[in-house]
Amino acid sequence: MDGLRLINFFVTSGKFQRGLLYALCCFFTLPNWAWPSALTASPLAQNILTSKQIEALSKVTCPEFPKMVSRYQQRFAQPIRIWSQAYLTKVNYSTVFYPFSGPDVVTILSMFPRADYLVLVADQLPEYQVIQSPLEAAGTTSEFECGMLEQFSQRGYYFTNDLIGKNGPKPRFIQLLIYNIAFSGAKILQIQMITVNSTGLILSTESGQQPSGLRFTLRTKDGRLTTVDYIQADLSNRRLMSQPQLVKAFERKSTEVVFIKSASHLLQNQQFSVMQEILVRQAKWVIQDETGIDITPLSANFDLELFGRFLQPSRLWLKSSAAERLVTYYAGHSKSGDLPFSLGYQKIGGSVLLIGEKK
Repeated sequence: MDGLRLINFFVTSGKFQRGLLYALCCFFTLPNWAWPSALTASPLAQNILTSKQIEALSKVTCPEFPKMVSRYQQRFAQPIRIWSQAYLTKVNYSTVFYPFSGPDVVTILSMFPRADYLVLVADQLPEYQVIQSPLEAAGTTSEFECGMLEQFSQRGYYFTNDLIGKNGPKPRFIQLLIYNIAFSGAKILQIQMITVNSTGLILSTESGQQPSGLRFTLRTKDGRLTTVDYIQADLSNRRLMSQPQLVKAFERKSTEVVFIKSASHLLQNQQFSVMQEILVRQAKWVIQDETGIDITPLSANFDLELFGRFLQPSRLWLKSSAAERLVTYYAGHSKSGDLPFSLGYQKIGGSVLLIGEKK
């Protein structure tokens, strides 16, 4: 009997139905039975955006966005990459840790184009609900985000009050991250929620877990695959000491290169001493502007090269004792070279970049 006739025999004779019913009964009565993962919404599937959702989120609603990107590339990204190729070739890295980053993915992608893994940490909470259902922005929110991008393309940093909604509608932080990735020319391949476990490992969030941040898998403009993790965290002593898993994670991720820019001089405040101690102890390289680690522990633990000029801090920190110490240190230290781009806050005193290698 050939195959088709055999199938027809079982179907018409009723043996097929009885056999199928028997198999299903056995299957459903298995002790640990569950629907196959392909037929259910698995935790991983719930945690990762589809390509259509990523496309919807990545859709630019700013009419002048191409001009913004072109301006940023000319003023910041291209000069940073050229400078990096000249002065950071001796720095071996695959991971770069960027505390107090805000949504600024593009600067670190420009400064460290060879990085396989970038970890950004800031206090802004991304909209995790967007992972389940991408939202359309209200008109005013979208307009305000576009205004922030316009200013970022001109000065290279964000105002904290803009990020937290004090100067207007609160922007969608996940959207700012996506726009910053677009500024770099990278393409988003995947977005997913992540969490930090008790040992400090950063893992994909499972069903029922509280997310700690977002993970972006990118293909850069150079064609390289790069992972960008954004961790939402308050880096003050009080909050860090209540979350030991974050301390462990930051200790793990800061062992190669630490990059600090436009950090509001917070690490120079005693209330952020735990984070400063982690970075000084763990990092092999620290690359920062004047708003990062205090020059006293920095110079004591790292051999420093200075680029650019530093006459005084931004007007908000003119009375900062840490800034005064850096002015004195700068005046007595030989310079390694100029800085062909502005870095950090705009100020009359100029831009300075310090490269520190652990002694």
